[in-house]
Amino acid sequence: MKLLPSIAFNDFSGSAGNVTARKTGDKTILSTRTKHSRKKTPPQATTRCRFSDTIRAYSRITEDQRQGWVFLARSFGIYYSPYGYTVISAPNLFVMANTYRKMCGRPLLADAPSVMIRSRQVSYDDLWLDPEHILLTKVEQSADPDEVLYVEMSPAFSPGVSECANKTVFLKAFSTTDWGDVDLTEAYLKRFGTPLKFGQKVILRMCWLNAECGFVSRCNTDVHRVRETSIIHGAFYYPRAQVTMEQITPLTEHVECEGFDYELSPGSKFTSNSITLRYLNLHLLSCDIPHNGLTEAFYDEQSFQYARVTSSIDYLIQSIWIRIQNSTYKRIRFGHTTFSLRMQLETFGTYYVFN
Repeated sequence: MKLLPSIAFNDFSGSAGNVTARKTGDKTILSTRTKHSRKKTPPQATTRCRFSDTIRAYSRITEDQRQGWVFLARSFGIYYSPYGYTVISAPNLFVMANTYRKMCGRPLLADAPSVMIRSRQVSYDDLWLDPEHILLTKVEQSADPDEVLYVEMSPAFSPGVSECANKTVFLKAFSTTDWGDVDLTEAYLKRFGTPLKFGQKVILRMCWLNAECGFVSRCNTDVHRVRETSIIHGAFYYPRAQVTMEQITPLTEHVECEGFDYELSPGSKFTSNSITLRYLNLHLLSCDIPHNGLTEAFYDEQSFQYARVTSSIDYLIQSIWIRIQNSTYKRIRFGHTTFSLRMQLETFGTYYVFN
């Protein structure tokens, strides 16, 4: 846009080509219409290809399959979406169902399902939105194995944004939580490329969605401002006290750790863990697994736990002792409290921890 004296365009208003002129006082303001760059970001290209592939797939299904979608669309009737009440046709229902299926990692569905299932809202305890963390905590886990946590997000490009139903883009579908936590940070950076900034507004939309035959209807849709403390409780972020496979040396001379997921609860000392060990050549009363150094939340924690000893013949319950040392020694020690030895064992659950 340029401000020019009223010379060539004196007393002129209106449009000529890409130029629009309007009179303001003794000046004529000229503005030009911008042209679309026609460039697509990788996420936009992926979304458009997914949509066009699904549309073409409808033309390739049989007439009997098409009639199944027609019948389902009639029984579907009028439904409520975040954009208002909608009447849907058979082709649109086919595209809607299969678009959500693809987002959830499911293959295309040619035969119409018996019913379409509405999404439902998500219950969670707190949310962190800062440049380093986008994290939901204590998310209520779904009891339906077909349900995924469907998440859409978008940074708000204006501080005055409040209406947000049609401004979000698909982020990721999470099939499970990490002990109740859902970390959106990596998925957000992959989608948008840049981290959040303090003071920026963020649009978040999510729901529990049936990956087989679900559609988005009831969902959480909120606009939050990026800040240092959590959105609901105003707490500062504190990393969880965890030990995972990435922090240990899983293979030693005598034992291999096939699975290790150990966490200390804040406050009262409890541990929730799931561990699987396999002895390579000997029946040992104790063994050590080195670790790479843990956070200061760990010093010398011990717990007595039940373990399930497995073999091709029998299953046997026994008691084991787990000690995590993070001071002089950097190791995790396992000890058997009975002499019922087998080549493989697994332990899981929640137990008291003492020092």
